Amino acid sequence: MASFWVNGIVAQRDKQPYIQLSNENGMLGQLSMAEARNVAHDILTMCARTEADAMVLKFFAKSDFPDGAGAALMQGFSDFRAELDDEKVERSHRG
Repeated sequence: MASFWVNGIVAQRDKQPYIQLSNENGMLGQLSMAEARNVAHDILTMCARTEADAMVLKFFAKSDFPDGAGAALMQGFSDFRAELDDEKVERSHRG
């Protein structure tokens, strides 16, 4: 299993906060606060979605449903999620 480290720094050059992601091979990237929040949100979202997909496949594997039924349901969820993800909203607050 790969190991990752997350570190916060304030850059000397611009005095701005950044998040650095590293592994045993060195730094993978440096993110602004907004970028880091987006990545963290994406990770949490994908955790929830992937857990749900795994549960669907396990449920269908234990039941007498036709082959491919679980995959079809997962595709339906994926399409539904994509529609929700594409919805444009205005920000509710600033600062």
